[in-house]
Amino acid sequence: MHIEITSTTTQQQVHDELRQLRSGDRVHCADVGQFLFCKRLLEQWRWSDVLLLMMDDQKQVLKQFKYKPPAHDEVPRERLLKDQEQVVHALEKVFAHCHKVGLQVVSFSDGLVVVPKDLAEDPMALCSAAALGINDFETYTTFAEHLD
Repeated sequence: MHIEITSTTTQQQVHDELRQLRSGDRVHCADVGQFLFCKRLLEQWRWSDVLLLMMDDQKQVLKQFKYKPPAHDEVPRERLLKDQEQVVHALEKVFAHCHKVGLQVVSFSDGLVVVPKDLAEDPMALCSAAALGINDFETYTTFAEHLD
């Protein structure tokens, strides 16, 4: 679920709407002032499971924020397992969609690229414009990297 915060939404309305959010929800803001207000509330409440986005008129993301707890705040193991299950489910849905539309996700160099399935075996295609790199936000590593 996501909620839209417009420039005419009052601070009390923003506060009330944010209180209704659940884990994994998103907040879309139309202007900087509302974005900063929402960011401050999420930081105060220490909600690390809500994504805050500032969007332009074409629905392009201009800024994003997700509260990151300090290193000394340890996340309970049950929470990590729940997050892990949600991520696995989401990735499986993405891979199922790739399969359905004829795309292949390939490990290439030190990252992942997506190419049409018929080009996945061609090493030259993996470094061409036909391959779209995936921004993994430094979460993807190979087994070999852990051996070094």
